[in-house]
Amino acid sequence: MNTAPLVCNMDVFTPAECESHIQNTLQLNQTIQDIRETDNGYEFLFPYTTEITKLADFISKEKMCCPFLEFTLRIEPNEKPISLTLTGHEGTQEFLRNEFQEAFA
Repeated sequence: MNTAPLVCNMDVFTPAECESHIQNTLQLNQTIQDIRETDNGYEFLFPYTTEITKLADFISKEKMCCPFLEFTLRIEPNEKPISLTLTGHEGTQEFLRNEFQEAFA
């Protein structure tokens, strides 16, 4: 069982990496089509046209600053939305709602 603290440590990045991650996250948040609640997390749905490299970069960076998160990326055929699910132990939903407020607005 993962019991890492629910903390985002942006100090793991250089200032340039931090700014790049923030900008990528903001861009992705603007394209979210839907958010679905899951057990201890959320599933974020993106248009099938979303650049996979942007999602991969987000996951790569986010796992560095938020090591308690588990990521599931699902890409299906036939122009279905791309699904990115972020989950973790108890309290993760509240953490995600707080960290990604603009996505939930």
